[in-house]
Parts: sequence; C-alpha cells; structure tokens
Amino acid sequence: MTRRCPVTPEAINQYWVASRSRLDLWHQTLARFTQARASGDATRLRRWWDQHTGVLEEIMVSEIMTRVVVAVAEGVDRGAAKDDFLPIAHAIHLSHLEARNRVQATLLDRRGCAVADAVRLNQLRRMVERWIDTLVGNLAATDERLIRYGVDAIRVRSHAAEARETRTIADFETIGWLTRTAMMEGLQRKLSPRVSLPRANQAVANSILLMMRSDMFDSVGTLKSLWMHRMEADVALADQMLEEFLQGDLDQSKTASAMDLMHAATLAQWFR
Repeated sequence: MTRRCPVTPEAINQYWVASRSRLDLWHQTLARFTQARASGDATRLRRWWDQHTGVLEEIMVSEIMTRVVVAVAEGVDRGAAKDDFLPIAHAIHLSHLEARNRVQATLLDRRGCAVADAVRLNQLRRMVERWIDTLVGNLAATDERLIRYGVDAIRVRSHAAEARETRTIADFETIGWLTRTAMMEGLQRKLSPRVSLPRANQAVANSILLMMRSDMFDSVGTLKSLWMHRMEADVALADQMLEEFLQGDLDQSKTASAMDLMHAATLAQWFR
C-alpha cells in the first residue's frame, strides 16, 4: 500500500466533490423523514419508507468503501511523507459516519416502517460491519495503525492475523476472489433491486477509479486483467535482461549476475 504512486490532486478533488454532493442528497432525504415524523401523519411516514428505504441501504453499504478509502489514504500519505489525501478522505469518512448515525436513529424510531423492513435493514447493518472489518483487517495486516478504521477492533485484528499468514500470490488471489464473491452475493440478498441514487453513486465510483494507477487501465479505460499485468511484467523483465546483456561489462549486470549464481548453484549440485 505504501509503495504505490501518490493519488493525483484531480482524483482527490473529484472524490471530495462527488462525495459531498451525495452526502447532501442523503441529508435531504433524512430531513424529509424528520418533517414527516413531525407532521404526525402515519400515511406520510409510510410513504417515506416506501420511497426512501433504498437510500438508507446505500448509506449503510457504501460505508464499506468510505472506510477502505480513508485507510488507504492514510497509508498513501504516510508512504509519500505527505498530507494531501488523508484530510479529504477523513472529512468524508466523518461525514459518512454522521449520516450512518442518522440512519440508525431512524431505524430505532421505526415509525411508519414495516417490521420485515426493519429486520432486514438491521441484518444488512450487521453484515456491512463484518465486511468492513474483513477488508480493513487485510489492510491492517501490514500496518496495525489502520485498525482504527474498522468497527470491531478485535475482529479486525483477527482478520489482519489471517492475512499475514497468506504466503503465496496464488493464495492471496484465491482469497481475494472468494471474498469479493461472498460479499457481493451476501449484500445483494439484503438490498432492494432498484438503485435510489444511481448518478451520485456512479460519480463517487468514478472518482475512486481515478485514484488507481493509470498503468492498471488500457488505452480505452478498461481495467486490465491479471493475465495482462503478468504478461507486461514478463516483457519488462525480458527487456531488462536484453539491455543488461548488451552492456560492455557483463559483470555489472544485476540480472545476468543473478542468473550466473543460480546456474553455478545448479551445476554444483550435479558435479560436486
């Protein structure tokens, strides 16, 4: 995490603008609940729940990304010895927590909400918290200071310890694939099929994609596959080896020297 390139100012600015815009829409929705509750009109309250339950779901689920982004921001700024990304990400994180707390207060009030919807939303909240701790735990495996961005510190430490036991790239990729699949399937079972704020959510998602390294995307903006990254790495290694072998002094070639040492060790095993 700390070895990656710093996030560009354009990406940070877009993340701030998109997130603030979505937060404003969330608070407008929650303000309408306060108005409906003050009116004492049961029909108006029930209509609010029918129209805006999806917004409550999105506030809870998107907290996963907000916490991951602020954890990554701290790692990026610490690795670059700068303070460019974290203040923005932390401000969005705190604002999201405020919106989440208002959602929880609305669930506790529950006037106008069907019992089945209240139960489902509470189950979604608990599921989101577990996934937050899983993802933050993986980040905290290399930096324990990031544990504070989880929900349950004990659970985060447990996931961090498990992540540190992952030894090979293949194991890491398999665990990552299983985690993404399980998270998507689990959340989709608890979410409404209709998206409430598609444009606002897409704007935030685009800003997060903009934070990623440009070499992760191809010329048309599509995320490169793992196979493509491996092929590019092999090509880069081959170019480096050719360049070093063409040098005047082969002994100064790091790649050639390493290969020579490996061959010498192999020959020693067979001809000693």
